[in-house]
Amino acid sequence: MADIIIAHPSLNRGGGAEKVCLALTKTLVDAGYSIRLATLERTDWKMLEKRFGEITRPNSETYFTNSISNLSMLPQAAVTVSLFSLMLLHLKRKGGTLINTYGDLIEGLADLAYVNAIPIKLSHRVSSGLSHSFIWRASACIYNELSAIGPPHRSLLISNSKFIQYILLKILGRNSIIIHPPVDVDVFMKRSQSRKKRENLVITVSRLRPGKGLSIIPKVANLAKEIEFILLGIADRASKTTLKEINTLIKHFKIDDRVKILLNQEFNDYVDILSSATLYLHTQTSEAFGISVVEAMAAGCIPLVPRSGGPWVDILSCTQGLYGFSYHNEVEAATIINMLLNNKSLRREAMEKVRLRALNFNRSVFERKILNVIDKLCEKTRLPLKMWSDKER
Repeated sequence: MADIIIAHPSLNRGGGAEKVCLALTKTLVDAGYSIRLATLERTDWKMLEKRFGEITRPNSETYFTNSISNLSMLPQAAVTVSLFSLMLLHLKRKGGTLINTYGDLIEGLADLAYVNAIPIKLSHRVSSGLSHSFIWRASACIYNELSAIGPPHRSLLISNSKFIQYILLKILGRNSIIIHPPVDVDVFMKRSQSRKKRENLVITVSRLRPGKGLSIIPKVANLAKEIEFILLGIADRASKTTLKEINTLIKHFKIDDRVKILLNQEFNDYVDILSSATLYLHTQTSEAFGISVVEAMAAGCIPLVPRSGGPWVDILSCTQGLYGFSYHNEVEAATIINMLLNNKSLRREAMEKVRLRALNFNRSVFERKILNVIDKLCEKTRLPLKMWSDKER
């Protein structure tokens, strides 16, 4: 049996949680652990390499089915919630060290759970952006039933932000360790430093899903007249409704010449576009952290985020103008964008600050902290820490 099993519903979603899972896999493989990846859906490694760049694969992997991503949103959510619970229960009964990198879905049934977002079971109690959605209310009910299956098991919890740590403690009464997600800061910094001129361009990066607040982009663009907007979207079949809503607003405001949607960009193109932009607009008010915010900052983009959630609390330190700017609504967002576009010296000063701030979230910080926790966890469970010594490697 592998030293450590890492469980994740699907890496093919291609979002921040998947970046965390892949970064954890790389960290542990590099440290000498043997890693088995367990997913519900077969991993499309070629697609991930195009989207994320170089990837370290696990020593072995198991999966339940070839594809879940081709399902529409409701069936996809129902299948994921139900089967992932059963998979964790099965893996835990087999013994060994089990790490769940999707703790926002299920925070128990593993030795360690990394919580990437507001837990689904709390979506009706916290302003998550999904609290009134039938899909997520149904998913929460299914989860609460399935979580009662089998013997109770309280995982060691890691929160990806102060924002999530506070929610887990206040509502669930659960303590957690904060380890911010990893960002390949150096990659974005190096590419952006070769850029001599920035375009009047605002970038947003997001998976195309309800609750992401993406409808604000056309509204802001309608008010900020002299700048282009690009939404770099991560899309699958479940994205159709969200995509249609955004396109309807773009047509309504007659701004299709200034607002573009680019889907599933390859990594090199993604880095290039971020490196050419001036501003980064984040839209999700309930965002737990926001890896793309830090990526954009490393690329030299000035972040503009909702005055709530992890981007505001953890990245901008709840301070307007220090490491970026925040907004309450589309009018305020457009006002700040216009102000920055008309003040070259302020833009230049802000770009230097955001680059330095991004260094606080570099991948090396994540690797050091997460490895320290897992080493201690494996010592506690009396598993061999490494398959081989550093000399043998």
